[in-house]
Amino acid sequence: MNIMAAWAVAGTVLLSGGDLADAIKKDKAALQGTWQVTASVSKGDKVSADDLKGLFLIFRGDAILIREGGKTEENFSFVLDPNKKTKEIDLLLKVGPQKGRIDKGIYQVDGDSLKICIQTSKDAARPRDFSSPAGSELWLVLLQRAKE
Repeated sequence: MNIMAAWAVAGTVLLSGGDLADAIKKDKAALQGTWQVTASVSKGDKVSADDLKGLFLIFRGDAILIREGGKTEENFSFVLDPNKKTKEIDLLLKVGPQKGRIDKGIYQVDGDSLKICIQTSKDAARPRDFSSPAGSELWLVLLQRAKE
């Protein structure tokens, strides 16, 4: 079974549970829209404020688009599991040389604030907290809902 077929099956299985389906629907709705990246730490290194200017994540349906420098591109699709103690998100890379790679992450939505921590090493475990220590393959992103 290829990765896309596995995702389709997983999505179908996830949505078959009533409570889980409701939780997914609620969190997916909370994520929809445009989010400005306000801070980012990659592998322990803080990304400069200049590099974050004009950087947005746009959640549209099951897709995540990245807007940077006036250009918008669909980079990921995502699947949520909001019933875990720390809510989980899996991101499927849709472009570039690593197309098809799945990154495991965690997320937290608090009103107009969003935190996402992503494990970019396919062989490493999902993050346990919202941090990106030096030497890790973790990417921490803090976002604010954009006023549209």
